[in-house]
Amino acid sequence: MKSIAPRASYQIGRPFPAVRAAAAQPTRSRKSSALIPIFIFSLALPFFIYIGPIRMSPYRLVLVLTFVPCMIVWLSGTLGRIRLPDILMLSAAAWGAVVLVDIHGAEGLQSAGIFVIETFGPFLFGRRYIRDFFAFQRMVKSLALVVILLLPFAVYENVAGSPILIELFGKIFPVYPIIGSELRLGLRRAQATFEYSILFGVVCSSAFALSFYVNDAPRRRSGLLSSGLVGMAVASSLSSGPLLSLVVQVLLIIWDKVTAHVTRRWGILAAIVITAYVAVDLTSNRTPFDVFISYLTFNADTSYMRVHIWNYGVASVMQHPIFGTGLNEWEHPSWMGGSIDNFWLDIAVQYGIPGVLFMAGGFLSVCFGLGRLKNLSFEAAQCRKGLIITICGLAFSICTVHVWDAPYVLIIFLLGSGMWMFEPRNDVAFAPSAARTLHPARPD
Repeated sequence: MKSIAPRASYQIGRPFPAVRAAAAQPTRSRKSSALIPIFIFSLALPFFIYIGPIRMSPYRLVLVLTFVPCMIVWLSGTLGRIRLPDILMLSAAAWGAVVLVDIHGAEGLQSAGIFVIETFGPFLFGRRYIRDFFAFQRMVKSLALVVILLLPFAVYENVAGSPILIELFGKIFPVYPIIGSELRLGLRRAQATFEYSILFGVVCSSAFALSFYVNDAPRRRSGLLSSGLVGMAVASSLSSGPLLSLVVQVLLIIWDKVTAHVTRRWGILAAIVITAYVAVDLTSNRTPFDVFISYLTFNADTSYMRVHIWNYGVASVMQHPIFGTGLNEWEHPSWMGGSIDNFWLDIAVQYGIPGVLFMAGGFLSVCFGLGRLKNLSFEAAQCRKGLIITICGLAFSICTVHVWDAPYVLIIFLLGSGMWMFEPRNDVAFAPSAARTLHPARPD
């Protein structure tokens, strides 16, 4: 990746030349597209309609209407040069479509089209409509607001056992089914407006670190309050996967604060994690994955089943390594359920090893690419921290759960939402007040 040239020298505590020049241009507007909050809120709506044989949910309608315009703008170069994450996410979408058409023929065309819309569509949407700090902050505030608005309904559901929003929308539209759920700690697992409680929890966890770092940066009170409420919403799902995402994000935030003056601190953390993995592998009679799963589930039966899902899933990938199984049933014993509670494994089973490599490569290229950027403004550096920590938390949690529909679209959208930071001209906020708040961040 082409490196970004260092900016002009500056003095500590004073705005560097790029910011002073920006401050002299008050005509540049802070306004961001109204489509950002509309899209975020559409993800939490539990109803859908049918257009012919196609189920059209609100978020899917937004993606369909914006896909071609976003593609045209992206190909024109208006959004900056095409980068590695673009190529990998486009490849993931295209490969999935090829697999579905190859295995299912004409019957797979509809599924292939939906897969492309929901895989590359949200990435392009974030790429186009989030182009600076103000748009990114508006996205984070919208996401946190959605979660916080759902919190009282989730708590009510915990106690009363009724997802009242789904019931309310169900009086007018077709909605997601209400899923029966075993009680945990004497409470019903909150489903809110999503298909399963664990999906609700995953969506909520995606707002935690982003709220902490981005809301009203650099002031911390708003960020602490919103992230605290988001954490309560995650807990209301009573699901291990979302709670894992929350724990990972909390630990990474603590590491960030404790090691603020340590050089190469993230490399040190990576070395610690790798060392712990090797130590478990050498000292335990179980694989690190088995140990990992046993400590991250609420009961032994769930842990036992996920280990079997992993073993049979890997066997399926080895039998169909290139094209996977598509939408066909994967090979597993009759006493096992058909779901694969591991997003990465499910992608590998359905779309083969190339499919999961493209998808994982998209995640890694965004995180490592953002991590290598130098001389970011303070606000951009806060956005980078919040986004990378969020992606890391989600990447761990979806090792224990599969995500689809709105939660899947949200995760892909978050990847695209950080691409503006790769463009130097988008790093600083072009507004008169920018010179008061922006200053270069110390490289991590």
